[in-house]
Amino acid sequence: MLSVPRRCAITGGMKAKTQSTPLWRALLVPVVLLALAAPARASRPGAIPPAALTADFSARDRLPQSPEPQSRWYVGRGAKSWGPRAADYPPPVPPAGYDPVQWRRERVAATALRYVGLPYRHHHIPAYDPPGVGLGLDCSNFTSWVYNYGLGIRFTSAIRAQADGPRAPGRRLAADEPFAVGDLLFITTKDGSRVSHVVVWLGEGRIIDSHGQGVAVRRFAGWYRDCFHHARRVIE
Repeated sequence: MLSVPRRCAITGGMKAKTQSTPLWRALLVPVVLLALAAPARASRPGAIPPAALTADFSARDRLPQSPEPQSRWYVGRGAKSWGPRAADYPPPVPPAGYDPVQWRRERVAATALRYVGLPYRHHHIPAYDPPGVGLGLDCSNFTSWVYNYGLGIRFTSAIRAQADGPRAPGRRLAADEPFAVGDLLFITTKDGSRVSHVVVWLGEGRIIDSHGQGVAVRRFAGWYRDCFHHARRVIE
């Protein structure tokens, strides 16, 4: 049972820093290269060369995002539809010479960073683009998509089921366990009444999520830190 027995501190939250340009697809490669080219540290992505993390991305991009034919994505669906469900992506094989756990963690970060600038929308897959609504993913569909596309790990996109319970991915961290890159951090509403948001930990106080205007890298501060509830680890 998912319960939130306390009120989180309220500090006014954070203002999202996002790219609102509709040309987000053209920015994916530069964003990944810049984000992963920083000096490597143990707690952040960058210890493994970007090419070793993303070599198969172009091939994965050619796979269908949904088992439903694209010709039927918009048939009988209104503007408020979440669209077709995601396909199951195949698990990648970590390249030789790298620690498999570290590679998978940094692979999650590299996958998430591809979508910086993608708008916030209640959709299951990033390619779903209904007229008058546009592309996008919400917070828990974003985390579900990142793990599915990046690692072939499929889990529920429902926020409360993703946070806790029999369908939640991985294991729940103890309160004193440090975060690792790729961990899922769950955030409550400002009154602390329920878990309402999820982000991916990038290390060094940075997170990435879909919130406000869309996907962006942010600091783990303000509302995120004050209303943090618990974390889950999928990669061990």
